Amino acid sequence: MQGSAGPAEPSAAEARAALERVLASRCFEQAARSSGFLRYVVEQTLAGQGERLKGYTIAVEVFGRPPDFDAQTDPLVRVEAGRLRRRLIEYYAEEGRDDPVRLDLPRGSYSVVTAYQVSKARDPEAAAVLLGPTPVVAPAADAAARNRRRWRRFRAAAVVAAVTASVTVILFQRGEVATVQHDSAAQALAFRPPIVVQPFEALGDAEGVASLAATLTEEIFLRLDGPERLVVPAEVGGERISTLPGYVMKGTVSETDGAVRITARIARADSGTQVWSEAYDEPLDTLRSAVGQRRVARLVALATEPYGPVFDAEIERVRALAPHEPVTHDCVLKYYEYRRAFGAAEHASALDCFELVTKSEPDSPEAWAGLSLLTIDAWAHGFAGNGGSASLLERARETARKAMDINGENLHANLALTAVQYFSGGDFHEGAERVLAEWPENAEAQAYLGSMFLLTGETGRGDALVASAIEWTAKVPSGYYASRSLAALRERRYDDALTSALKIDAPDWTLGHVILAAAGASKGRADLAARAHARVMELNPSIATSLPEVLRRWRVEPVLAGELERGFAAAAGP
Repeated sequence: MQGSAGPAEPSAAEARAALERVLASRCFEQAARSSGFLRYVVEQTLAGQGERLKGYTIAVEVFGRPPDFDAQTDPLVRVEAGRLRRRLIEYYAEEGRDDPVRLDLPRGSYSVVTAYQVSKARDPEAAAVLLGPTPVVAPAADAAARNRRRWRRFRAAAVVAAVTASVTVILFQRGEVATVQHDSAAQALAFRPPIVVQPFEALGDAEGVASLAATLTEEIFLRLDGPERLVVPAEVGGERISTLPGYVMKGTVSETDGAVRITARIARADSGTQVWSEAYDEPLDTLRSAVGQRRVARLVALATEPYGPVFDAEIERVRALAPHEPVTHDCVLKYYEYRRAFGAAEHASALDCFELVTKSEPDSPEAWAGLSLLTIDAWAHGFAGNGGSASLLERARETARKAMDINGENLHANLALTAVQYFSGGDFHEGAERVLAEWPENAEAQAYLGSMFLLTGETGRGDALVASAIEWTAKVPSGYYASRSLAALRERRYDDALTSALKIDAPDWTLGHVILAAAGASKGRADLAARAHARVMELNPSIATSLPEVLRRWRVEPVLAGELERGFAAAAGP
């Protein structure tokens, strides 16, 4: 079989043994389609036919499609190949992390690759040789991705049309204009609300300002485009924008003596009520570069991301609606409300919401991913007495797989699967690196994965990710500051640990108060430490004896665990 760089290539017998181990695993036991797919491509590769494997052959031989199957128009095999690749990644992160031989199905091929596997934990240098460097996105690939996002404008505008009653929508696509009239109302609640991005206005006649305004409008539109966003960007014309159940963004660009001022504002589309506004002053030379333009676009887009002003406005809007059956968007808002402060009541509300929505919207990857993430948190935080429950962790795994099977490119589905690997004690690195490569500027992913790195001893890497997340989050949630405090405690920077801990605003989060108590005691602030310790004992009287077990559940490495245990014990006073 085709092999990777390494000391030798596994034999056919070793490859077949690896196949049987994979197929006998929990990860594949209820995945008949992936199992049949993998067995077929392994056997064909061993027979020397790997390079000749095509989607048509697999569809007919494995999935029973008729001879007239058209692989160009039916994505069946590509979809199943994506699912198989994700299951292999999951398997080797957990059950198969110590297998001697690894099977992989590289993108762009149906030929299986085998290689001797080296555990990163046991021998990181050898693993680096075998696995190669972490992939980076090439400029050409980045450009291609940006072009694909431009074409998603049609889809975004179509969503606006679907949620709007009797609105004429103007779709702008590469200079072509199409008018779509919709006469029947659709339920806006089923979708993320649109945000109409109006062209930024160039003020004055300074050379290049009009072009810069157009470029910034384009960059902001692209920055807002993505399924992980709370809103859908769109360009809408006509007099009935006010009927949209969403928002309007507009702005201006002006230049004086080499300095450029960009103003941006967001208002409710129906009422015109301003939600947010901001001004940015940048040197003209900075904005002549694509990097500078993208930086400003990213700053503007922060207003529409979780914990920002549009998030707050959305919570208000949904709460003001008449009673209705929840939809995924409602649950996503509840999820972020919970993660602001890790309250048990907020967790229960969000969990109940996703439980209902997975029944009414069974094909929503976001719903299944949200359910998985909240189930993981119940296991990790001990909500409703479920701390460390094996059945709960298994349910989180099943719902994460469901989300990935529906859409393997969903951010929360990928985070959920990585979190299951982490809390199961597996190697979470491959999943984490995949998420960071796919969403390199997503603050939520940086903070979530950064905490995993720093808790397990990769303090520098984790702290840097969390620091970046804080920089690019409009209103920073408590968990981000908790992570920074933990990183400082690990390095015995007690001033910094206490500074970050004091920014934790989570009255009912036991672990947040544990961190503050430990940081306060370590810094010599007995008053702060004693108050935090007292609050912990109110929330969880058994924590004094259960803290070591809680830290093991979170995979906290020994040095940091020691700092927390010593600091928390000292906070109790003499």
